[in-house]
Amino acid sequence: MTFKAFLKHLDANFKITAPLYNWRRMLEGLLDFEVFRDNFLTLTGEISDTIVCVMPCSERCRIRKIVNAPNGRIRAVCSRNENDYFHVPVEEIVVYRLDINALIEAIADAFRKNGFKRPEVFLLPETIDVHVEAPPEPTYPVQHVFPFAKRHIYKETDGENDYWYVDGKPIGQIYKRRNSRKARILNLLYREIGNGWIAHQTFINMTGWTEEEYYGKDRTDPGRMQQNLRYLRKRLGIDITFNVDYGVRFAENVVKYRMQYRNDFF
Repeated sequence: MTFKAFLKHLDANFKITAPLYNWRRMLEGLLDFEVFRDNFLTLTGEISDTIVCVMPCSERCRIRKIVNAPNGRIRAVCSRNENDYFHVPVEEIVVYRLDINALIEAIADAFRKNGFKRPEVFLLPETIDVHVEAPPEPTYPVQHVFPFAKRHIYKETDGENDYWYVDGKPIGQIYKRRNSRKARILNLLYREIGNGWIAHQTFINMTGWTEEEYYGKDRTDPGRMQQNLRYLRKRLGIDITFNVDYGVRFAENVVKYRMQYRNDFF
């Protein structure tokens, strides 16, 4: 693989985005943030509807919702306590994307200037038989590193089949029949992105499962809903949250892809 092909692969598979507020908090104290922003972040043309929560909080919500206040100011509101908020400037909720090409080129340039060489490989004695298994690939590479990074999901249909895309990448066949339970669950979750939790009773009514089938026996073993969600998470590579008290939804950083940006994104 050539260096350019390597950069293209990274750019295609690691579309790391976050509002400026999140980038600033993540890199705070580590480097000159303004230099990093000017050289390695690019605008996406989007405004975020959430920012990461860095405040001490008993709720452990991790996310604050962006709300336009009556006085024209922008509030970052706790997702579980609407009376807990602070104001943020509009430029802090503008979404930026990490420019992988610029970052890798800067790293390569630094290596060249400093005469970087790979250190000699340490060889174990021949008498020691060591079996090293390759570490498993992470299911959600972006999520692990940047839990606040936006994930984009998009669906196309030709009237007979549904075609799903995540972060611009085609996912392939997720379900065989458009009226299957998996199809109906996924389409409902997709339709309600950004509208909060979907009540469990909605899915129970839609699937025809009993409560025991839905939740699992005594709610100790995963029921049919959890089993279907496990399959959908694995196929899509993005998180779907199941909360016994609140309901089901895509993770808060999952957004529908906007058609007006589609040609730039893919």
